[in-house]
Amino acid sequence: MFKIQRVLFAVLALAGNTAAFTNPGNANVLSSHRTGLAAFGGKAKATKIVEPEIDEDVTMFDSIAEPVGDVAVLALRLATCSLLVHHGFDKIQNVDGFSANVVAKFFGFLPGPPSFWTLSAAATQVAGAGLLTVGILARPVAFSMMCTMLVAVIFHLLNTGAEGFPLAVVPQHSYNYELAAMYVGVLAYFAATGAGAYSIDEKVLGGELKLYESAFNKVFGEDER
Repeated sequence: MFKIQRVLFAVLALAGNTAAFTNPGNANVLSSHRTGLAAFGGKAKATKIVEPEIDEDVTMFDSIAEPVGDVAVLALRLATCSLLVHHGFDKIQNVDGFSANVVAKFFGFLPGPPSFWTLSAAATQVAGAGLLTVGILARPVAFSMMCTMLVAVIFHLLNTGAEGFPLAVVPQHSYNYELAAMYVGVLAYFAATGAGAYSIDEKVLGGELKLYESAFNKVFGEDER
């Protein structure tokens, strides 16, 4: 009986080794045969073979593209704010002119004195440009700035019309609302995505959305997860 058991061990071991070398795609065959040996009193134990998972979406360029993208977002943010802030200073220096020729003329339905809306737009552009430059509360700040520039687009459309958009060649080489419209597009991007990796929101405050979540939980008494 003992000799029969030894012969059986040898046959099963030989079959397992042969399967492992002749069928690499089925690497767990050897483990299953060892399990069979253990059932007959052998000491061999089955081993679980775990194949490493490969993320097919990761490329060799990701380690370069991500930091380059972060720097590009930072450059776009700084350029936008540095070019936009002077529009706010202009309104502050010419409150009466802007109030009479823009607010009262085209937006006379707004409540309150026109100068209030002029100074509100100026504050949004000056303070907003400062906050977005360093990246503090970027989404609501960018959204408020975007709304201000959207009003500027409406003003130009009311004043000069669409000017043959999008294929017309105009004497001044650009549509009057063109710059304001581009500001709307860029600020909409920051309102949707935030200031980017290089900002106070991300580097100091621990993430803009997490900051809002924490404030929401404190106000409404939600337990933090």
